[in-house]
Amino acid sequence: MAELLTATYLVGNVAGDMKLYLVRHAHAGTRANSDLRDKYRFLSERGRLEAKRIAASFAEIKVSAVVSSPSTRCVQTVQPLADVLQLPVIEDERLWEDADIADAVTLLQEHADTGAVLCSHGNLIPEILHWLMKDGMTTRGRGCAKGSVWTLTQKDGAFTKARYRHLDDLPL
Repeated sequence: MAELLTATYLVGNVAGDMKLYLVRHAHAGTRANSDLRDKYRFLSERGRLEAKRIAASFAEIKVSAVVSSPSTRCVQTVQPLADVLQLPVIEDERLWEDADIADAVTLLQEHADTGAVLCSHGNLIPEILHWLMKDGMTTRGRGCAKGSVWTLTQKDGAFTKARYRHLDDLPL
């Protein structure tokens, strides 16, 4: 029964509700703070397995776009899901880790009516959530682990709720 409820929560759009899935990139190894090439850091073997798990968990969702930070680790995180959904990965600088929060929120709003998977970074996702909470969105859960997913519900032009899912809690 719990699996059915979880699957319904992840897949179903209740009349008038639309979902956005805000994904933190999967495991990519250790950052070299002085390395200017960090944008091109690849997923580790563990991260590639996490990306496959995300793809399997969300294979049935109804979205019109898969959008990612241009960083290699973000693109690699959502590419397996994009392949399953038969959608291209759209790279957007507004999801990069040093992006302006207002610009990132604007990007979410652009996809709110049609649904999207958006992949970003551990420093930007909490800031986006905080911004939306100031506008009245409620949250369930807490965290931003690598490979985790926040499901945001939009209704009548506003983000109304968000639910956190650790990678280990995603259905298969």
